[in-house]
Amino acid sequence: MVQRKRPAGESVGPWAGRAMLLLAGYFAGTSAALAQDGPEAPQAAPTADEAASEKPIAKFFDRFVDEEDGKVDFSNVLAKGGFIPMPVIITEPAVDGGFGVAAQFITVPRDNPRRVTRRILGGALTGNGSYGYGYFQSGQAFDGRVSYKFGLAQGKITLDAHPRFLQAPLEYTNKYKYGVLASALIHFADDRFSVGPMIDFRRLESSIEFQNPPIELDRDFNRKLKTGALGFGMHFDGRDNAVTPTRGMNVFVEGKFNADAFGSDRTFQTYKAGFYSFHPLTSDWRLGYKLEVDAARDNFPIYFAPAVNLRGVEMQRYQGSTVFSSEVEVTRQLNDRWAILAFAGYGSADAGDRRLFRDSGAIFAGGGGFRYRLARKLGLDAGLDVAYGPGGGVFYIQFGHAWGTGMD
Repeated sequence: MVQRKRPAGESVGPWAGRAMLLLAGYFAGTSAALAQDGPEAPQAAPTADEAASEKPIAKFFDRFVDEEDGKVDFSNVLAKGGFIPMPVIITEPAVDGGFGVAAQFITVPRDNPRRVTRRILGGALTGNGSYGYGYFQSGQAFDGRVSYKFGLAQGKITLDAHPRFLQAPLEYTNKYKYGVLASALIHFADDRFSVGPMIDFRRLESSIEFQNPPIELDRDFNRKLKTGALGFGMHFDGRDNAVTPTRGMNVFVEGKFNADAFGSDRTFQTYKAGFYSFHPLTSDWRLGYKLEVDAARDNFPIYFAPAVNLRGVEMQRYQGSTVFSSEVEVTRQLNDRWAILAFAGYGSADAGDRRLFRDSGAIFAGGGGFRYRLARKLGLDAGLDVAYGPGGGVFYIQFGHAWGTGMD
């Protein structure tokens, strides 16, 4: 049996299912004139060959500069089909940190900023040997009447579980041969409302180093497992921007049903409800609020159990049959490019009738951060958050809103 006890004072972060919120790079540049004691010496005019060689270089860098304020900006690059190269800096202590690379393509129609198309291709490797690579895309089709998402991935992840009958965390490894997720939402006449189906198929092999494990663990580990689910969701999306919203709401309810009819080895159900709201308080201040409720029922594996999802709380640390996560965020816009923010969160996990878990009680976390408007025309922000929770402090690199992976 391998039980890894986390050293005292080790920082913790949020659940890793969100795939890794990222930052490409952001700097505001200014130029200063140099004072001279005397008149400048006359400069020789550049030759025709020198001027011609400078044009392609200048043209290339002009793509990354906003024509209005002269700051670093990716709007023009993305508008012409380019992408933002993103270093995937993983700060999640549950996987001992890590690094990866990804390319994110973002397309936002100027006549409707809510119709965002995102394409992400990337991979990552962590300090504890976990790795993964895949492709994700979301967008709209049929002139905006259908919103879709789909993703394909493969990899291996090593995490800790916290069964109630063990004093130390239990380390386990899931090796995914494949994971396929997709959804299609059909919009009503009022296109803020939509409903539609979703699918979730996975094939994995799970293992632990545990001699003669209890029956509660034996049914989940050291075996191969296929899951197949068909689900249904109802959504409302009134945000002004799908990447970094500043006003409006996003509300949804979803259910997925794993059953033999869909190719699943286990019969269980997962449910998720989300509420995200954004309100400008003044021209410089705005308020955001999120509420998430996740649940799993019937014969679900321990690694499908939902967990408290807050900045500052280690992923999968507080699991249960029903989990509640909420956060409040206040943002102060300093100027057109820069903003600072503070956030506070509360969560809890209810074990229900599963003997594997224990009730978590109240979990609190909070922190602060800053944002830079990386693509002005698209309303895309990036930045850094520092959060503190029950296990200490951790930082997160954010690309888009911190709640982006939970929202539509």
